[in-house]
Amino acid sequence: MKSLRRPVVYNGVTYPEYEMDFYTSDVYSARFKDRIMKPARERAGGFSYLRFHLPNGQASQHKILAETFPDLLSKSPLVSHYDLKIGRDRHEFKTPTGFTFLCSQVCPDHIDNNKRNNHHTNLMIVTQAENITKTGPRKGKEYKGTYKTKHSKLRARLQWDNILDKNGKRFLTCKTFKTKEEAALGYNTVLEESLLTIWGPDLGPKMYDLAYKNVIETPVQQELILNWDI
Repeated sequence: MKSLRRPVVYNGVTYPEYEMDFYTSDVYSARFKDRIMKPARERAGGFSYLRFHLPNGQASQHKILAETFPDLLSKSPLVSHYDLKIGRDRHEFKTPTGFTFLCSQVCPDHIDNNKRNNHHTNLMIVTQAENITKTGPRKGKEYKGTYKTKHSKLRARLQWDNILDKNGKRFLTCKTFKTKEEAALGYNTVLEESLLTIWGPDLGPKMYDLAYKNVIETPVQQELILNWDI
């Protein structure tokens, strides 16, 4: 089995008495004759993460891997385009189409959404905005980006507080539909159109590929598409 070890880095601090293996995500303690440390499962922000105990406190396994091997992990479209580094530094960029993009956090993300799968192939360095766009519906909701108004209408809504137009207003778009399935499919369309509008023909499709799309049963989706074409 391949092995590539480096001293652990976490929150910008290097711990030479600990080493992490890139291929296995194992952490070794030199204090105990290279013993493999066992991560503990703890709750943080509503998710189950695997953590290690370091001298300065607890450290999430996936964050250690990301900070120790930032050059070897895959990177999201925006992280690659703007050459962003992990951390909470505030950045302000112009998108290719002239919008203002505010970035306040770059972090590791679990590609398959399994918070305990910390293998290097399952981690990607992303902006917080991409992380939110990539996540699925909130707990208890069937579809993402859809809601019912007080008049029982169904809407597909997109709002990005960190994307500003030339007048400094946040990006917001909303469309009304008759059924929740139409709204769910409409969200996918609105999402694609919005990402192209904000990020242009190069980054837009890459962002859409990364983003979560509502999954609708094939027969229902085909029927909705046919009705839209009439």
